[in-house]
Amino acid sequence: MQSLKFIFLFIFIISIFACNNSEFHSEFNSFDEGWAKSDVQKFKFQAPDTSNTYNLFLHTRVNQDYLFSNLFLITKMNFPNGKIVSDTLAYEMAFPNGELMGQGFGSVKESKLWYKNGVKFDEVGEYTLEVEQAMRKFGEVQALDTLSGILDFGFSIEAKKNN
Repeated sequence: MQSLKFIFLFIFIISIFACNNSEFHSEFNSFDEGWAKSDVQKFKFQAPDTSNTYNLFLHTRVNQDYLFSNLFLITKMNFPNGKIVSDTLAYEMAFPNGELMGQGFGSVKESKLWYKNGVKFDEVGEYTLEVEQAMRKFGEVQALDTLSGILDFGFSIEAKKNN
């Protein structure tokens, strides 16, 4: 029992030192039964320092119930002044042999997906990012009601490192 406590303490200490100090905002949502088409993910945040540049990321955590080699998303960034910027995004989620991409052991894989690079938040105030899944079965027009295999979905903002 003592060695088990030591292992957990060791993992905790390593995770503290491994944390990325450049992260400004991070938020995650979990799904019990997959990601429903009607379940728009909303992430609200205050504008970070308007003089700095940031990278924006989307995060997924999927298991073997995720049956697709890609992921299609529709995003809407709502600015404090009312402006909205929409994007349709496509990400590869599996290798050609069907193995899921990402980090992790076993059947659960975590992926950090580029959303936007070198963003300056020129407007002070609250921003809202809305993300919906837009997955379809091959040859069908109608979007899936529920995307199985998605365990968690998140959004993060990190200060861009100067090279």
